[in-house]
Amino acid sequence: LVLFLVHPRVALHPGPHYTPEGSNFNFPVCHVTGHPAPMVTWRKSSGLLPQGRVHYNNTGLQISDVRKSDSDAYFCSAVNMLGSDVSKTLLVVVSLPRFTLKSPAKIVATLGSDLTLKCSATGDPQPTITWKRQGAQLPFGRSHVSKEALIINGLKMEDAGNYICVATSAGVFSVEHGSYLEVKKPGWFGITKIYS
Repeated sequence: LVLFLVHPRVALHPGPHYTPEGSNFNFPVCHVTGHPAPMVTWRKSSGLLPQGRVHYNNTGLQISDVRKSDSDAYFCSAVNMLGSDVSKTLLVVVSLPRFTLKSPAKIVATLGSDLTLKCSATGDPQPTITWKRQGAQLPFGRSHVSKEALIINGLKMEDAGNYICVATSAGVFSVEHGSYLEVKKPGWFGITKIYS
């Protein structure tokens, strides 16, 4: 009988892995080899693993109800009589974007007028704001995006439709708010009406 003794080896996806606050996060599987079978442990770079919210079976680790304080490097270690090996992965907990300013759901504006649709959001990391139009392009050459708004100059009848503000955190988590624009010919009221 020949027994082969094999030094522990650990393979783990390094991340970063992004997850929203309040979710349950499953770390990638920690692939461990070695003989005799290594003992596997998980630890956090700074401090203890979150008490009462951690579940793990050898190679898998889950944190339930993740919090901002869970953002950290996590290490999977394997030890047997020949030595040890360790690999790390990075977790980033993201606060989902929340709108702090948004345009009404329906807007009626006059043909030829200029329109400003406002939109801003908070989150961690700070969300980026982009605009899109449902089923069509934004008006070419007459629309531009400022810090907190989409501005359309010289409204035309064909500009009517849904305009959607998209707030995206960490390039992966986004929320959307839409406003429906109706364009009327001048003289119907002569003013822009806004419905909240």
